[in-house]
Amino acid sequence: MTIQLSQAKIVTPTGVIQGSLSFKGAEIQDIVEGPSQHGEDCDGDWLIPGIIDIHTDNLERHFFPRANIDWNPVSAAVVHDGLCISVGVTTVFDSLSIGSFGSGSARTPDNLIRLTDALHEAHDKQLLKATHRLHWRCEAPSDVMADWLPDFADAPLTGLFSLMDHTPGQRQYRNIDKFLDMWRREGLTEAAIEDRLTERRANVARHDAANRRLVVEVAKARGVPIASHDDESIAHINEAADLGATIAEFPVTMEAAHAAQARGMHIVMGGPNLIRGGSYSGNVPAKDLIAAGLPIGFASDYVPRSLIECAFALAAGPWQWPIEQAVNTVTGLPARAVGLHDRGTLEVGKRADVVRVKVVDGHALVRGVWTGGVRVG
Repeated sequence: MTIQLSQAKIVTPTGVIQGSLSFKGAEIQDIVEGPSQHGEDCDGDWLIPGIIDIHTDNLERHFFPRANIDWNPVSAAVVHDGLCISVGVTTVFDSLSIGSFGSGSARTPDNLIRLTDALHEAHDKQLLKATHRLHWRCEAPSDVMADWLPDFADAPLTGLFSLMDHTPGQRQYRNIDKFLDMWRREGLTEAAIEDRLTERRANVARHDAANRRLVVEVAKARGVPIASHDDESIAHINEAADLGATIAEFPVTMEAAHAAQARGMHIVMGGPNLIRGGSYSGNVPAKDLIAAGLPIGFASDYVPRSLIECAFALAAGPWQWPIEQAVNTVTGLPARAVGLHDRGTLEVGKRADVVRVKVVDGHALVRGVWTGGVRVG
């Protein structure tokens, strides 16, 4: 059966077509300019491609809705999926961390297994409306990486690996005093803080280089793309690019972002960084990268709705971007970054992941969602 959406502003890669979009099965069949009496009347709403989020921690939030209170992980996956669909995200890379330190009970090996198994169960039983993939965030200085990574990497939904190092005093936590204040608020004494810092730095020396090579070896063997996370310097970018990383995820300085562009990497920033006006860690604001003319995309990080807000904010406010350029930051660019060439744009032959959006007083309201040609929201 052919489904037609009419009287819409259709955002294509080259501009807006006012007319109708139709799909049959899972693929877009036609985009036609002009009025039509057929199909669903979209009343002048926007039609954009399904949003692609390559980094979100949102699944963990539903697994542990409160500290030390775990929820059924299949239920958590279903609720997380529903939230993503409600804000127009049709392809989700669920970020789970291997070897992170001080990051809470969701990231113990037992809970990583529970979450991974639950996501696959929900997928296999068709409980999910969006397309889900796993994004393995790999803490390079970790002393458990060699033991944990191979098994997790074989998960069928694996779609992305990222190289991270959250050691205080560099990258995301360049402002070490600000970071150490968090440890002080946890009740650590100055002696305990010094011991922990010594341990973290020793782990970098012992494991970082070998673990980066391991992650790259594992990713390349599976044909999965690699991102580098929180790069601070040209040296960080060059090291990552030389290893095979093609995505610079959340660079923390302008210098690193320019270096990533020079190396042909896809630059992806956090949606909350743009919407809030800056980084909560005090790193380079996304708006500064935009002002510098750098081509960037967005991932939600910790607020799934931030992506649709990024797209429509860039098309208004101080930027006044063409809507197709603004929407590309959360659809086409992320799709290309992770090699999903069947989606991310509204074009004939592409996957029918479509989102209907009405803008009310500057707020983007999702009024319909189709994934693979099936209405799910």
